[in-house]
Amino acid sequence: MSRPYKAPAETVRTERGGLMPHTPWTMLFHARGNDQAALEHLGEVLRLYWRPLRICIERRGFGPDESEDLTQEFISRLLQKGSFDDVDPQKGRLRSYLLTGLNHFLSNVRRERTAQRRGGGQAHLSLDATLEEGGAGEVAAENCTQDSEFDREWAFSLIGNVIDELRAEFSAQGKSELFEALQPGLMPNGSVSGDLGDLGKAVGLSSGATRVALHRLRLRFRNLLYRHVAATVGSEEEIEDEVRGLILTLRQQ
Repeated sequence: MSRPYKAPAETVRTERGGLMPHTPWTMLFHARGNDQAALEHLGEVLRLYWRPLRICIERRGFGPDESEDLTQEFISRLLQKGSFDDVDPQKGRLRSYLLTGLNHFLSNVRRERTAQRRGGGQAHLSLDATLEEGGAGEVAAENCTQDSEFDREWAFSLIGNVIDELRAEFSAQGKSELFEALQPGLMPNGSVSGDLGDLGKAVGLSSGATRVALHRLRLRFRNLLYRHVAATVGSEEEIEDEVRGLILTLRQQ
């Protein structure tokens, strides 16, 4: 049995020109104030999961344009040294950390607006203000984790990032057509369409060669999946659980 991929503390540049971060997010977070490269890599990690954050904000009652602006502001604040230190990321999943931070952030946004409507002027609240003032009940009442929407979008975003990297690899090898034909076989509920022999003819391979290509693609997909997940958890021990949860979420769609 092959062992899960152990993510190296590095980043690589893909054909898309973007940085795919492989460093565990906790290391990047703690280094962000003293290391410009770490700050940039952390920003890339956060922006990879822009869509789940934006959808979560929109489901909390904000309009589409406003949700875009609030997502940008939230990510910008996370990248500021000292702006979010009370929620310590020394252990845990990035997904859980972002939800916790987002709940506090949106609670503060609503409090600021309430203060302005009441004529209280501009309210300046820190991201951890609800913790300081004991506002846990208010956060829980609006918590986006009350449904599975964020987890579902997170799963799709992570898988999408992996598939994008695979697509770039195949494109660089001149095998884009083969990748598009085999890609459906990567998803938990998916399979390649038609007979492998017919598929092989369409891409210039024998049935046996097509089967081998699909097997190799699935192995590469698994390795990349573990590497991407490793960048979003706090320790190697969490990788297997996160992958299982990810696959379960996708199978329920």
